[in-house]
Amino acid sequence: MTAKLNRDEILRGLLQILVEGWGYGAVADALKSFEAPSTGVRAEREGRRTVKSESLAVQMVADLPMPAQKKNLLLHLAERFDEGSAFPKVADVRSFLMSHHHDSKELKGRSQAFKRMLPVLSNMSEKGLEKVISRSYHSGPAELEAISDAIRGAGEHLRGVHRNENLLPSSEPSDEDRDTSRLQEKNEINTSCKIR
Repeated sequence: MTAKLNRDEILRGLLQILVEGWGYGAVADALKSFEAPSTGVRAEREGRRTVKSESLAVQMVADLPMPAQKKNLLLHLAERFDEGSAFPKVADVRSFLMSHHHDSKELKGRSQAFKRMLPVLSNMSEKGLEKVISRSYHSGPAELEAISDAIRGAGEHLRGVHRNENLLPSSEPSDEDRDTSRLQEKNEINTSCKIR
C-alpha cells in the first residue's frame, strides 16, 4: 500500500526535481519573479474581487438603515458569513430560505446567498436574529471530531471492560461469589443434619 503524500511533500519533491535539473540559483530566481507585484488589468480585477468577496455581506448590512442593536446583530452574522463559519454551504442557505418560505431555486453559490437572505433577516426581531446566530454554527466534521472521539472512546472502554471481565477471571472471589458459597455450605450442612 502506498502512502498518501500531502501537498508539502509533493511541492518539495517537485522543487527537488527542478533544482537537480536547473540548479538552485535558476530555481530561486524563477521563484523570486513570482514575488514581484503583478501589474495590469488582471491584478486590479483580482484585487477588487478579493475585497468584495471578503466583506460583501458586511458591506450589505452596513448600508442598511436600521436600529443600532439589530444592525450589530446583523453585522455579527454577516462577519461570520463572510468568514464561512455561518451558513458555510449553499445547502445551509437553501434550507434557511425554504424554512422561511422564500425561493431557494437558482441559488448557485454563497456569493449571492446573503443577498437573498438579507430581506428575511432584516424583517426578523432581535430575538429571532439571536436564534439564527446561535443556530448558524453548523458543525462540520472538524467540530464533530471531539464528540466522535468521545463516543468511540466510551465504546472501546465498555468493550474493554466486558472483555476483561469475560476473558480474564479474577483470582479473588467477589463478595457475591462469597455469599453464594456460604449459602451453599449452609444448605449442605442443613441437608446432612436432616439426613441423620
